[in-house]
Amino acid sequence: MAQAEPDRKTHTVQPGETLSGIAGKYGVKVSDLAAWNQIADPAKIRAGAELVVSPPAKPAGKTYTVAPGDTFSGIAKKFGVDVGELMAYNGYEDPTKLLAGSEIKIPTAKPKLKKYKVVAGDTFFSIGKKFGVTADALMAHNGYEDATKLLAGTTIEIPAKTDKPKPKPKPQPGSGETVYTTVAGDTYASVAKRFRITEEELRIFNGSRLPDKLPPGYKLYIPLN
Repeated sequence: MAQAEPDRKTHTVQPGETLSGIAGKYGVKVSDLAAWNQIADPAKIRAGAELVVSPPAKPAGKTYTVAPGDTFSGIAKKFGVDVGELMAYNGYEDPTKLLAGSEIKIPTAKPKLKKYKVVAGDTFFSIGKKFGVTADALMAHNGYEDATKLLAGTTIEIPAKTDKPKPKPKPQPGSGETVYTTVAGDTYASVAKRFRITEEELRIFNGSRLPDKLPPGYKLYIPLN
């Protein structure tokens, strides 16, 4: 039997009472009464049992009236939610207790995140560019602190896009830029600072050709301001 919620009316079953008789007494449907109390067989109620005989408070979220033949898995698929979460949200432990005519609450569907399988040559920057997210967001979402630890064959999640300022328009490599050859100790941040541009501009301007770390002797394209 379902446990009574606060502020819901209850009835203690007397010897000889039936579910239909109790439903008529309180002006509710037999199917609702059975659903509220998770009664699979209406003929099997025992004297002394405490039944909830008033409807639950109207939930703030979306609700669904169960139709004949419905299952938790089918309803969960229909609304794009997890079946376990749907059952827990409505206080069910046994999926066979779902009865036609009962009303269940639908939890808010969580956005499904894309997954991506890393291939040889991928970097967090190139993957982020492909999906419109920053390399930093991609690393943080997947728990990486060192970009060199990204291995081919690994599956990572792509976080939801966040609005960010777009870098100012700039020419593509080969259409007007300075070429800078890196020296030992150079980083993207130090090179960007030298030429008074942002690290993001430097990375975007050089595109997917960038390595994760800057080796000495590497040629970088520097956009002209």
